[in-house]
Amino acid sequence: ALFGQGFVHAQDRLFQMDAMRRLASGRVAEVGGSVAVESDQFMRRVGLVHRARRDIELAAADDVELLDAYAAGVNAGIAALPALPPEYRLIGTEPEPWRPEHTTLIGRLVMFSFAVNWDTELLRERLLQAVGPARAALLDPAYGVDRATHTGEPYPGSAERLLHAYESAVAGGLPAGMASNAWAVSPSRSTTGAPLLASDPHIEARIPSLFHATHVSGGSFDAIGADVAGIPGVVIGHNQRLAWGLTAGLADIADCFVETVDPQNPARYRTPNGWEQASERIEEIKVRGEAARTEVVLETRHGPVIQPATPGTDRAIALRATTLEDGDIVTPFLGMLRARTPEDFETVLDGWHGATFGFVYAHVDGTIGHRLAGDVPVREPGEGLLPSDGATSPGRSPVRRPEELPGGINPPEGFAITANNAAGGNGDLGEEWCEPWRAERIATLLRATEQHDVGSFEAIQTDRRSEALLQLRDLLLAASEGVEPGIIEILRDWDGRLAPDSAGGALVSQAYRDVARRLVQRLAGGSSNLLTRESSTNISSMSSFDYRMQGWLLDQLTAPRAPAFRDAAERDRALRGAIVRAVDELTEDQGADPRQWEWGRVHTLRYAHSLESVPLLRGAYSRGPYPGGGDVNT
Repeated sequence: ALFGQGFVHAQDRLFQMDAMRRLASGRVAEVGGSVAVESDQFMRRVGLVHRARRDIELAAADDVELLDAYAAGVNAGIAALPALPPEYRLIGTEPEPWRPEHTTLIGRLVMFSFAVNWDTELLRERLLQAVGPARAALLDPAYGVDRATHTGEPYPGSAERLLHAYESAVAGGLPAGMASNAWAVSPSRSTTGAPLLASDPHIEARIPSLFHATHVSGGSFDAIGADVAGIPGVVIGHNQRLAWGLTAGLADIADCFVETVDPQNPARYRTPNGWEQASERIEEIKVRGEAARTEVVLETRHGPVIQPATPGTDRAIALRATTLEDGDIVTPFLGMLRARTPEDFETVLDGWHGATFGFVYAHVDGTIGHRLAGDVPVREPGEGLLPSDGATSPGRSPVRRPEELPGGINPPEGFAITANNAAGGNGDLGEEWCEPWRAERIATLLRATEQHDVGSFEAIQTDRRSEALLQLRDLLLAASEGVEPGIIEILRDWDGRLAPDSAGGALVSQAYRDVARRLVQRLAGGSSNLLTRESSTNISSMSSFDYRMQGWLLDQLTAPRAPAFRDAAERDRALRGAIVRAVDELTEDQGADPRQWEWGRVHTLRYAHSLESVPLLRGAYSRGPYPGGGDVNT
């Protein structure tokens, strides 16, 4: 079965697989030239290639045989192609043979893309240095103790070059996007008398997409769903007995450590017990049209040094991420396909290593469940929000035991939801959760219908109602004295749905961007870009502050107080000004007739190809922009 899957992947997605392999290996500059050197340096420092080889050593012999079969299928598929994909002609290369460690390499790449906290640590530190602790705490949205969690339990408490290198890797194809939803209902809430499950991953739109439809049947496998080219098996789908879906877990699984190094010998770094020698390896980065670059990669007791000290300085940044640590990633992934009972699936998740995911599952016997799975370091409350001092650190902390992570079986309300919101429970799991607007909206829609079917699930998946922006709309209306009646009418008539052709959605969203940007600028001054960075697609930014901004803004607007606003009157002036500026901007961009304004002309979507990062080839296969609907909280 896996030989066949490899064959099909090579026939359908060969260049995508090869591009991801190049990115993960730090070999993009071989074909893309000097523009890709920064990304390659970053990936060489992370060292996924070496982790992937280690994965093969740790995998069970039977599973390695399956990876061998898959690799053989990929190579047979390549050999059977009548011609290579046209991208190879543009870059002047041919695909290298596929090997089992290339599969674990792609797996590590995907998992690493979900280690989302470490870059926010660096942003948070810069914000703290710029505005001080009191103002930084005000600007950093915490997860509300009364907001929705997976379990229903409360969640108490709440280097510029490096960041640019990480963004370069994302531009080169590192999977991004973390606004996913998954839910299941029990038989009592289903018209079929059996449980129903939906999984709605919001991975960044690319050409081709990360996922690929598949049906794997043979031997111990008979599963259908979505796979990732380069990896055998099924990521989201079902077998004959059990279905599963997943979302980004967003627990804090990565930490930056600022190492004190010897300026005369940067391979020496300080520990509580004195100086230690970092492990060292030499990497050669080949660059198309230029001489090769040599990269000296260091690894401390915390992890790889992803930002070396500059000459004459004594600070370097090491990354501890559980996605880069030993653990069998093959057996649990293939084990999902083999699971026949809820107990089987729970056992599989007990062995899940690396990045955290919020799993939802449903079984033919009527059982539904949800579970956070992955390796989360044990921390004290609040620890891990900022880079740590490597010189005084006790070293890597152990990870939490599987039974310490939140989960549940057959919830009393008859449904289970995970939507990147906080998982709940008593353990300190991090602070980078998405706001729970999507989880709360899904719960509202599930409660609104006594029994669900495929049609009602489709309606939930395509729902674009923004409760956050509806609340903002009401505040805008209350402060709209003197605003043109036609504009007030558009605000009043808006139903909260961010459809691409929505005039009200365009107006409220533009007003939101304006008031958020100005308030952040007021509170953070010249450091406001740390919180409001926008991407070239206009869809989202990489900063976790951005996808946690709407609730924070509503809190400041609903209960105006210093230093955000002196009083309600100043708040209202800010809201009226936001309406006026939104009207002016939309009029300039889309014309004077407000009824013709469209959210999809502001909120655009570009489908980037793997060659997007190569300047001369940027427009060869990428497509767009196209009108986009919804936002990060729909």
